[in-house]
Amino acid sequence: MLCFHSQARLCLVLGVAGVLLGFIAASPASAHVGDAGPVQTIVMDAGPYELAVTMTIPQALPGPLLVDIVPDGEPFPETFEVRLTRYGSPFPEKPAALLTLSSALSVTTRLDIDAPGDWEVEILARGASGEGVMRLPVTVFQPPLPPTTIPLAIALGVLVVSLLAGAALSSGGRHARPGFAGVLRFLNYAAFASAVASAVLAWLQFTPLQAETTPATPVYSGGAPHVNLLLATDPRSPSAGMPVTLSLDLRDGATGLPADDFSPHHEALLHLAVVDESGGFFAHLHPARLAPGLYAVTFIPDRPGAYTVYVELMRHGGSLQVVTGRFTVAGRVQVDAAPLPGLGVRDLGGLRVEVRAAPEPLRSGQLTTLSLVVSDENGLVRDLEPWLGMGGHLMMRHVDQALFSHIHAAAPVAAPGSTLRYGPELRFVHNFPRSGIYQAWFQFRRDGQVITVPVTLNVEDAQ
Repeated sequence: MLCFHSQARLCLVLGVAGVLLGFIAASPASAHVGDAGPVQTIVMDAGPYELAVTMTIPQALPGPLLVDIVPDGEPFPETFEVRLTRYGSPFPEKPAALLTLSSALSVTTRLDIDAPGDWEVEILARGASGEGVMRLPVTVFQPPLPPTTIPLAIALGVLVVSLLAGAALSSGGRHARPGFAGVLRFLNYAAFASAVASAVLAWLQFTPLQAETTPATPVYSGGAPHVNLLLATDPRSPSAGMPVTLSLDLRDGATGLPADDFSPHHEALLHLAVVDESGGFFAHLHPARLAPGLYAVTFIPDRPGAYTVYVELMRHGGSLQVVTGRFTVAGRVQVDAAPLPGLGVRDLGGLRVEVRAAPEPLRSGQLTTLSLVVSDENGLVRDLEPWLGMGGHLMMRHVDQALFSHIHAAAPVAAPGSTLRYGPELRFVHNFPRSGIYQAWFQFRRDGQVITVPVTLNVEDAQ
């Protein structure tokens, strides 16, 4: 017969029961920016400043939301105002944190989250180049308790009651009296059964929670409605050589309401490519979110003509979409209108870059590897830095502007703060859907500077 007479054993079991009950009572929090996970870096161009913001959720509610801000290149702001509000509510006039950029070129603050739900974080950056603002949506939620919670609590309760009752009968020798021995035997059996049930239920209770901490690869059905783009410029008639602000009003294609359910992909809610008709002007930008569905970015077009914008986005539960818009730039600024160079070697920013393709000649319908081999005066380089979580980016379009692609280097993805480095070769794999002339822009980063390599690719018909 199993007997629980030892006070030490009783204290141990009661202590384990208390810990398990504490785990049941504590409801861990979870959160996401979009649906990309509990820790996410978002890059946005807030006015003249490109900022990388990493947000880490609290482990339980109430708790602190950690916000780390790092300028992603010059110019650098001097101060930041950080505010927090419920989604859709006005931001408070007084900032939750006023931060000064340190010599480490990063700042971190904590914002108190006291309840689950939808929140917004506002970051206002100021410096010698002016000011810029970005507003990031954050959803904090508490997952429902597993269905084993109530049975586990009942089993633990029976275990505690049985142990206490058995200890009371055992004290004073009452367990030796007629009738009490059977009761004590029953309590011991009940305690044993409850202990086994508690162990099984506890395993079922906490195994799913441990599995949930491993990020799952999202499955995108592609069923989300398309997004419509309403594009506006300020000033309404831009001029070459002068700043212009693009406003992107993104609307749900089914309801017409602001589309505000974008998931970060490669450290940005939106990737924006701005290209003029000749392909001589190219900019890869990340507009700042100002309100639900409303984004803005400022840049300087260097030549007159017709411009096309390609907005790459991903909705929750959907696949990547590219929406386009057009605007015209006036003026008489004269720039080099020579076509983009083809495959081969060119010197850029103190680097020698060789652009290769295999197999050659390029043909539509065949799998092609496009490569960059990077070297400097000391030889091949192996210290290329991650940019937007990747070793390199390739944006490409057909000259008729009907096809646009955003391809990433075939290399390991870098986590936020990673010391991973790439080089000397970056490979990009692509299948050209049709023949013709393609304008392409390879991008990588070294020593904090993003290098853009423009290329013209001539793709022949399939054999």
